[in-house]
Amino acid sequence: MRNVSVFQIVVLALFIFIAMVGIAVFAGFGGTNRVAIPKATIWGTVPGGLITELVRNINIKETLIEVNYVEKDPETFERDFVNALAEGNGPDAVLLTDDMLYSQRNKLQLIPPATLDSRTYLNTYIDAASLFADKEGITGIPFMIDPMVMYWNKNIFSFAGVSRPPYRWSELQVMAPAIIKKTDTARVTQALVALGEYQNLTHAKEVLVTLFMQAGNKISAKNPLTGATYSVIDDRDDGMSVDPETLIQFFGSFANPSDKVYSWNRSMPPSQQAFLNGNLALYFGFASELRRIQEKNPNLNFDVAAMPNDPNGYPAVYGRITAFSIVKRAKNPQGAYAVINKLTSPDVLKILSELTNLPPVRREMLTERPADPYMTIFYKSAIQSQSWYDPDAAESDTIFGDMIESITTGRKKVTNALSETSEKLDRLYSTR
Repeated sequence: MRNVSVFQIVVLALFIFIAMVGIAVFAGFGGTNRVAIPKATIWGTVPGGLITELVRNINIKETLIEVNYVEKDPETFERDFVNALAEGNGPDAVLLTDDMLYSQRNKLQLIPPATLDSRTYLNTYIDAASLFADKEGITGIPFMIDPMVMYWNKNIFSFAGVSRPPYRWSELQVMAPAIIKKTDTARVTQALVALGEYQNLTHAKEVLVTLFMQAGNKISAKNPLTGATYSVIDDRDDGMSVDPETLIQFFGSFANPSDKVYSWNRSMPPSQQAFLNGNLALYFGFASELRRIQEKNPNLNFDVAAMPNDPNGYPAVYGRITAFSIVKRAKNPQGAYAVINKLTSPDVLKILSELTNLPPVRREMLTERPADPYMTIFYKSAIQSQSWYDPDAAESDTIFGDMIESITTGRKKVTNALSETSEKLDRLYSTR
């Protein structure tokens, strides 16, 4: 040892230290190659039991993820979220519907292109998911899609001698005389479709949004230079199959007593209830309502079809899309991303689809032909699903309702009502 230099002693000590650290690291995981289990606290409005079941399926053999899911009331979600962030007690991630994205966007963390590039994202998920894709990054990983579909009363159609539901909106004009029933005093006792009024049309905003999207109007757009969102609901673009005024006039004709398609008025019950009562031939609702309709009236002889469109229309329906977003102030963003990847894997999304009777959000999963006849319609509708930047779900609902009310009562011309609606939406975009 007398010949060992100081330098050699230092080098030997360094190697011994590195070896001891290595042994300690492996010993910390029981001498195996196990890695830390990803953990995340997630808030959302999706039922907690659904998330619990998915996590159970993921961890069925061994614990792969740990999720503390907190189910929130949609009415109080934003307030609770803001307060929690202010107190430093917010979640790592949130499960948001598309109509909450715009108002919450400044609280969300972008997934950078290096982690998930937009081309891969857009190739993987349905078109409605593009709402969560930005040139700077991705704001949400899609989880669920709930598209609008058309429910139709088979008995009403059979008694009227009409063999099938409408494929085209224009077919309603032909079907109306055979299906609509009125008393001698012109009171409607059996309606064809609940269009024309707003307050008693269930999902009125979503029905109108579908009509606009099929016409080629995206309702909202982004300035490519500034990134600012603005309304285009009153645009009259050459690429539109129907201009906004014609679209609104078509919608209103079903509540006009002097029109042959007159079928609906504000004294009637909400359209969902009218359909359940057997007095409405066509009901526009979400795919998720199927079980509810079956349970509420087991004797109702009905079926499901895709939303009508016209030959020149764009293949589009409104679809409520739900996605996981990582919070800017997440305590564990890496863990949250790992958990989200597990919860949105194809295997898990297949289980989710089976549990909810909803179509999957991934394109490659929609190429399969489902055995269930309802799911065939839901798959097609999911592929056509679109969404828009809703600045505030409740406020925009009021704005759309005011627009229809002002037109049906004659207070405003269609052109003026559309321009005013666009201005109101722009004010919302600037203040949210």
